Amino acid sequence: MSSGGTYGRRKTGPGLSPVTVAMGAPAPSLPASTHVTGPSSAALTDTLAAALATGGNTALAETIKALAAALSARESVGTGGASAAGLPDTGIDDDAIGVSNPKGHDAMKVFGPYPYKRRWRILIRQAGTQEARSYETEAEAKANLRRLRIEAHRQAGIPCERAIDLYAEQLRTNGLREKSIDTTTYRLRQFFAPVLASPLTTITPARAKELFTRLGGAVDTRRNTLAEAKTFVRKAKANGWTGAVLLADVRGEGRRRYGKTKLSLDESRKYLAACLDLARSNNLKKRTAGIGAAMPLIFGMRASEITGLQVRDLDAGGTIICIRRAKTHAGVRSLQVPEWFRPFLATQAAGKAPTDPLIGRERTWLHRNVTAICRRAEVTEAPPHGLRGTHGDLALTAAVAPKAVSEALGHESLTTTFRHYTDAGIAQAIEHGRVVDSLAPASAIPKSE
Repeated sequence: MSSGGTYGRRKTGPGLSPVTVAMGAPAPSLPASTHVTGPSSAALTDTLAAALATGGNTALAETIKALAAALSARESVGTGGASAAGLPDTGIDDDAIGVSNPKGHDAMKVFGPYPYKRRWRILIRQAGTQEARSYETEAEAKANLRRLRIEAHRQAGIPCERAIDLYAEQLRTNGLREKSIDTTTYRLRQFFAPVLASPLTTITPARAKELFTRLGGAVDTRRNTLAEAKTFVRKAKANGWTGAVLLADVRGEGRRRYGKTKLSLDESRKYLAACLDLARSNNLKKRTAGIGAAMPLIFGMRASEITGLQVRDLDAGGTIICIRRAKTHAGVRSLQVPEWFRPFLATQAAGKAPTDPLIGRERTWLHRNVTAICRRAEVTEAPPHGLRGTHGDLALTAAVAPKAVSEALGHESLTTTFRHYTDAGIAQAIEHGRVVDSLAPASAIPKSE
């Protein structure tokens, strides 16, 4: 064997590489900074190819360049490690082709594309299985990736959160008030919180039941939220957003609480005196708080009706309050303003435009002020709804017809009035008194002198 031949013999030393020794090529000198264990195999082979080209072996240099491209592709796929399901992290933005993968554990997901053996490959994963497909060009792989993701979205359906948004739009089209829509969507997002990003089609009846089980809060809150969720899933099925029958066998637990804490007649007088004391203040905030907090008791108005009043709603020279926007159709009504309360409302409306808020603020603001004034007056703490109920009780005590009381409160039926607001016993006692009076013998009736 000639002295220049090194084939079959591993020779070490300066200027010799294991690759060049194995290939029988002349041993070119490599830069001192080149190491087999360097940061990148691709970088090493590129440097090696350049050194071989310098030494005259162009064909071998081209072969090693091809090897460098393959190594680079493998390293780009392997960067970041593999996922728990064995899927590589491609390093490509999930939405790079304009369509992201659908959410949900069981939804079909498509990953890629990335180079593989001089082709382009995508991976399809669904229900624990994985399939690989390869294509001649990157453009072809991307086109099929996009098509498969669109199909995956079609199969998976719309995400739960998107379904709630669409449902809200339907409620809005049906004329439901914006605050009611906000309450509904808030409850639905609370109920479906763990699965908001998941397609609605992936929620099973068992999973829906679990969502209700995890729901916290008081009995009334849980029952009201469940009722909202049941209406939503029925509408979702009718719209074709899901094929499953959800929450049909789920029942609310616990006994509802009907009615709110109310004030007695003596407490009502003390409370109103405290409100009017604030209403006489020169301080705008105190005056507004006093006037607003008095209105549930004086008029039996809802908190949202009070905070939603505009100056133009104070009509007929300040003698009538027109409620134009209400929770129900029956809530649209006009209420007489007591003569002694008219100056307070006139002061509140002074200097404002017709469409300016008369009271303004939010319902929570009114609730806080009512509670604070109850403490100030040293009476039972009652919410605005409780003052509405107190108004109804006082009207019945004054022998106002129950139907008239129900209409004044803006209710569509007497059932709502007596179940949630007024004491049916008052009306019964008044009726009983009338019957007894009609039965009294003439000799028992005192004669006027």
